[in-house]
Amino acid sequence: MPILLGLGALKPGALSPAVQDKAIAAVFDALGEIGRQRAASAGAFACEDIRFEKPFVEALRSENGARDLLGMPRLGGTAIDRVEQTMSAMAERLNGLEQNLLSRIGPAPGEWRGPLFSEAADKAIAAKVETHGADCADISSLRLRRDIFIALIGDRPIDSYANDDLQRFANRLSWMPAKLTKQPGFDIAKLDEIIDANKVRKGAGLAESTIQSYVGRIRTMIVRACNDKRLQHGLTDVPTIPVNAAPPMPRLAPDKTEIGKVVAAGIATGILSDAMLPPLAILTGRRIGLLTFLRREQILRYNNAWCVFPVGTQNVDGVVTRVPAKSAASLRYYVLNDFFARCGFIAWAKKADGPVFEHLMKASDPADAAQKRMGRLYRKAEVDPAIAGTFHGLRSAKFSP
Repeated sequence: MPILLGLGALKPGALSPAVQDKAIAAVFDALGEIGRQRAASAGAFACEDIRFEKPFVEALRSENGARDLLGMPRLGGTAIDRVEQTMSAMAERLNGLEQNLLSRIGPAPGEWRGPLFSEAADKAIAAKVETHGADCADISSLRLRRDIFIALIGDRPIDSYANDDLQRFANRLSWMPAKLTKQPGFDIAKLDEIIDANKVRKGAGLAESTIQSYVGRIRTMIVRACNDKRLQHGLTDVPTIPVNAAPPMPRLAPDKTEIGKVVAAGIATGILSDAMLPPLAILTGRRIGLLTFLRREQILRYNNAWCVFPVGTQNVDGVVTRVPAKSAASLRYYVLNDFFARCGFIAWAKKADGPVFEHLMKASDPADAAQKRMGRLYRKAEVDPAIAGTFHGLRSAKFSP
């Protein structure tokens, strides 16, 4: 068909802007008329033995051919050379745009352009250290997840990872024994071997929430690194957690009798934090890190109740310390039960400013020191762990005044 011949003759950059639109319109009008007359077997162009369409098609292929068709003056040697050079440059530019578009879609396998995952992870961890400080608890966790991912999936360019890589990572973690990395002599080079052996004997692996944490951290590092490099990542889906991974357990409020033993043991030590942290946790529901940093001046009378107004940072002797609040919600004020007024705690606290648990604040990591003291207190009280839980579990026993 004449129209198809015309479409086949169209090439980017063959005609200058001065003639392109007019020439294309004229040519396809003529080709359309030729096609109609041949289909009807009537008219001057009906004879198929004569190729009436050829000069029209040729007009799409050359600048001067198009000018002849339109009755425009032909270009001389120098002028036509300039047009052809311009058209050639335009064609090259179009080809460049095409290649750029293809690069955005993503490279073919084996043509990955991103840095290795280990490099991207190290950069992400360094940024975390820069913004949160070297003592941030997440730093060691990120390094561990980086090393385990490399051991199980491999260290490859960041844009080469796909959904099935994260799924395989989740599957392998579901057979990795809990607290394995904390065991003396743990060798990450043998991690695959340990997981395979545990899978054969159908041993317990990491829990569902732990796997989600591992996968989430790794996925975030890869996606952000790809975005920074303007690369297309292949992690479009969230992995399915294997059915053999233990689901989250509902948190059980500790048994009151057992917790009474903990409180009594704390009072018996004669140390303020041992005596007051357990009842504060039960009656406020706040984490130990936040309670450890409690200051006397934060206790204020508000709407006929004693309340605590936490702050995100504390400036002590010119040194700014970040309070280990889990989230912005953790810094909302909370009400103190009347028990603390009746027992004299609030009256004592309001006598001066400063930290409530001054001895804990002398530690390099006050929250960690408090956590360890509570662990020793639980052991000293000889409570039943099945129903007493841990200090963190005291938050589940919170009740309102």
